This record gives sequence, C-alpha cells and structure tokens, in this order.
Amino acid sequence: MEALRAALYAIVEAARPCSVRHVYYLGIGRLWAKDTGGSRRNYSTVVRELGYMREHGILPWEWITDGTRMVRQELQYDSLNDALERTAEAYRRNLWASQSRRVEVWCESDSVGGVLLPVTTAWGVGLYSCRGQSSKTYVYEAVQEYARLGKAVSIVFAGDFDPTGRAVPRSVVERITRYGNGHRLDVQFEQIAVTADDVRSGQFTTHDVNTRDVNYKRYREECLREGLDPHNAVEVEAIPPGLLRGRLDTAIEALVDDARQWNIAARIEQAERELLRTLPETVNGLMRRAGVELDGQDGDE
Repeated sequence: MEALRAALYAIVEAARPCSVRHVYYLGIGRLWAKDTGGSRRNYSTVVRELGYMREHGILPWEWITDGTRMVRQELQYDSLNDALERTAEAYRRNLWASQSRRVEVWCESDSVGGVLLPVTTAWGVGLYSCRGQSSKTYVYEAVQEYARLGKAVSIVFAGDFDPTGRAVPRSVVERITRYGNGHRLDVQFEQIAVTADDVRSGQFTTHDVNTRDVNYKRYREECLREGLDPHNAVEVEAIPPGLLRGRLDTAIEALVDDARQWNIAARIEQAERELLRTLPETVNGLMRRAGVELDGQDGDE
C-alpha cells in the first residue's frame, strides 16, 4: 500500500493540478488495469487512496481539483479598507478588449475545467463547463451576449471522443447558427482535445463505445470517414493534464492578433494595479482627517 501511495504521489505531483479521474487514467497500464464490465474496483481504489493521502497530510489538497463546488453569493467585504486591498490584489484589465476577437474556453465536464483553469486564469478568458450536452438556454444566452458585444468570437473546446462528446461541438455550432440568425455572428469553434489524431495515435487509453447511445449512428459515420474504429472511444481525462494545458495555452496565444496592443494594455494594467495598492493608505489618511475609520468604527473625534 505504501508503494501504491508513493506511485500516486508521483503521478499527481507531475500532473498537478489534476482531477481524480485524470490520476486513474494516468495509472492505467502502469499501476492497474482499466476497469471493465461495469466494474469500478480500480477507480474506487484511486478515489479512496487519494482521499486518505489528503486527509493525512501526505498529499496537498490543492493538487487535486474539484470543479463541482460552486458558491452563489454576492461579493462582500469586511470594510472599505478590505475592499480596496482585495481589489488591488484581484484587479485585471480586460486585455482582450484590445483584440479583434473575444475568446472563450468550453469543456465537457467540471473535472476537466479544474485542470484547464490555471491557463484560462493566466490569459483572462472565460471558462465554461457544458456538463455534457449544452442546453438550449446555455447556448442561446451565449449567442445573445455575442450579439451584444458585437465582436467575432473564438471558442476553444475540450471534450471526449465518444458519441456524446462528438455531438457537443456539432450541436453547439448548429444552435449558435440557428439562434444567431439575423445577427451575422462570426463564431469560430476549435476542438483541442480529444481529436481524431489523438485517437489515431494509439497513445491514449480507449474504452468500448456505448452503441445504444442515441448519437452512435453519427459517431460511427464520423469514425469511418476518419478511418477510425467506431467501437473505440477516448475520454479527455486520458490525456495528461500537462499536455492539455499546453495545447490550450498554444491555442489561446495564437488568437492574440495584435501583440503590440496587448503589451501596451498589459503595461497599463500593471501601472493601474500599483496605483490601486497605494489607495488604502491614501484613503485612510483622508478618512482619519474626517474623523472616520475605514473599519466602520467611529474615530476619536
């Protein structure tokens, strides 16, 4: 068991941040066989041991992502001073305003979203989890936002290569076209994973396709056109997190079409952040002279 935990630690350390499902796929063929026939024995072992390792301080909690925990609450501050300090820390200028296109990253699941988040955060682009097939409302609201913005849009997508996973980009493109009728939207859709070349390479763990899936017929036709076995599928978690993040980083960087304006905006952002850092002290001085403390308490006078 100690040897297994040491191997798990090495996998997570090399791939962090990553999901539990990614760890399971990265260990297939090295530490365990792929679960078959409806069994989840090996996957359950990974879940149990990663939980034990984090709870006992063997593995840092932040190395494993969980994109399912969402909190909906209005942003609040302890005081005006707290608001100023946190604003200075979090301030981001929209560098994409200097570019000709809006860029978004869509992924098929929350677990993949946690893996891609460091890249989208660094580039300042939105990360959207479809959670399987995108709903009509989800796509309609996106189209309304694009129309309001009035800019061309590039969507970078990461999802499974299976009947449902391949249906997602087809459905999104079709619905954007239909719901955007009359708006003359310019929306480009790029899938960075899992691609037909990924499946063709044979580098990633496959699994049997559910031939009863309502999307299987079109999936089979697509596979045959690509020269692929329609009975095999590859989940996006089978691709190492580092490779996924590298692909996404390259794809987003390629969408920066005016590097000069980007760099100018980045320098302005840095100057503005420095200015914001000086505000708490300046405002504190003004408030003290007015007899009010920024923590909400009355001053001495």
